[in-house]
Amino acid sequence: MANESFDWDLTSLFKSEDERLEAVKSFEKYIKEIKSFQGKLNNLEDVKKYYDAKVEALKLHIKIYAYAMFKYHQNMGDSENSKLYKDAVSLGTKYSENASYAVPELIENSKEDLIFWANNPKMKEYKRSLERIIKDKEHVLSKESEELLASYSEVFGAVENAYDVFTTADFVFSDVKDKDGKTLKMSHGLYSKYLAGKDRILRKNAFESMYKPYKQNINTITELYLARVKDVVTTARIRKYKNAIDMASQNDDSKEEVYHTLVEAVNENLNLNHEYLELKKKLLKDELDDNEMHLYDVYRNSFEEKEEHIDYEDAKKTVLDALSIMGDNYVSKLKEAMDNRWIDVYEKENKHTGAYSMGVYGVHPFVLLNFVNSSRDVSTIAHELGHAMHSYFADNSQNILNSDYTIMVAEVASTVNEILLANYQIKNTENKAKKAFLINEQLDMIRATLYRQTMFAEFEQVVHEKIENHENLSSDDLNEIYYDLVKKYFGKSTVCDDYIKYEWARIPHFYSNFYVYKYATGITSAIVIAQNIMSKKPGYVEKYLEMLSKGGSEDSIDLLKSVGVDLTKKETYDVAFEYFKENLKLLEELN
Repeated sequence: MANESFDWDLTSLFKSEDERLEAVKSFEKYIKEIKSFQGKLNNLEDVKKYYDAKVEALKLHIKIYAYAMFKYHQNMGDSENSKLYKDAVSLGTKYSENASYAVPELIENSKEDLIFWANNPKMKEYKRSLERIIKDKEHVLSKESEELLASYSEVFGAVENAYDVFTTADFVFSDVKDKDGKTLKMSHGLYSKYLAGKDRILRKNAFESMYKPYKQNINTITELYLARVKDVVTTARIRKYKNAIDMASQNDDSKEEVYHTLVEAVNENLNLNHEYLELKKKLLKDELDDNEMHLYDVYRNSFEEKEEHIDYEDAKKTVLDALSIMGDNYVSKLKEAMDNRWIDVYEKENKHTGAYSMGVYGVHPFVLLNFVNSSRDVSTIAHELGHAMHSYFADNSQNILNSDYTIMVAEVASTVNEILLANYQIKNTENKAKKAFLINEQLDMIRATLYRQTMFAEFEQVVHEKIENHENLSSDDLNEIYYDLVKKYFGKSTVCDDYIKYEWARIPHFYSNFYVYKYATGITSAIVIAQNIMSKKPGYVEKYLEMLSKGGSEDSIDLLKSVGVDLTKKETYDVAFEYFKENLKLLEELN
């Protein structure tokens, strides 16, 4: 598309190169000013001056970095864009190095002083930041111990890097054959495409090709993963956390109670997942020549949708219509994003792949798409604009330190939009097959996010508890733990192929310990919120937008509670399971 109206308008960041260079100069001055407070963060006056300088520096840096990244992502084959981006990254590193003394230095102050500063009217804008430091203080070691741990951080981090390099650069997947005997390439990226396709022989061959190298290298991967687990368990013990889950959940503004409540609630409702898989087996009966549904069949939507060519203007209208339930204020901001080049729309040569949203404080969010006129692109627009609106409302209501929200709530606004869109499309289509396809897609999303990610979370919980109890584990132990969980979660309708016991070894998120459960709590939160919005509960949309506006100014658990989502209560998860059950019933009625 040659029409620049479908490209980002980056003049909202800098109107000229001279303006950008002036911002870089100002930022470098702030770096020097911030460094000048080293050794002085022991009194209210200097602490305030430090924070004042930090806020101004961050406002400049986000614009400098975003501009460079967006230019680079528009054309990653342009060497000037690449250099611009690398320079911005280096500038950010320079800032981090010069400001790295601040948190350790602030933590050295007495708890009484920190509390006094946090409650001083002069520090109102920085109260939340100081409260985080107070919260972390009990888990911070002596200066010498912290320096020692810091010196080993690169060594500890090498395990995850070694896993990434080993499983991406060094793994070779065997080619696969389709039903016609044609040989096809196999890769991480192609795997999901093959498993969603109609060719069952290709699905089976892709499944086996994916897990063969993990089986062949399972002992090496086991040692890498257990080293990571032991690192986390040891760090939690040294920092005086109850256990590894406690450390991870506190870092998420969450609670260990949330983790356990999620796992218990899902286990109590596994029957619904089993019912869905039994229905899926019935729906796929014409494709299952052996009358058995294997794990490589469960990603197949039997209501294969005829690919439609969706014009971007029509996609925008669908999203706006679907989200009109959010009210005039929300929709006006969506239109502003669409009409004022906040979105880089079309796929182009050398453009960054995928889709994302990035808020730029003091300007507005920017959304990257790779629109190819596919029906799935409509959902992507709704999803990314959910992120964008979250950033917009937070940035316009909070200072830059409090605007950023945690991973616990990061996917909520985007998933709420997806659910609202899906329900709008289901309600407004007369085509029975398309309606069934959309319901099936939504059920698959919930199964893959709420059930599957909780299964991953349960695996992590079991492994970490065994290491905390000083048990020695082998690759066979890990395989057995995982295989037993797969059988429990998938039930009797699905043949749990032997290769699946190696699946744990291909989940990179396991090296970001206790990360996956946030996908499950995120979709649960989104379902509860979307249900309240769709039922037009009085005042709820306003309450939800207020939550988005709070950004990261409160703990994530408290933010969600403000909209009736208490992740420590099983009743919250019951709403999600009831929604799953209702959609399951709708799909059954259509067949």
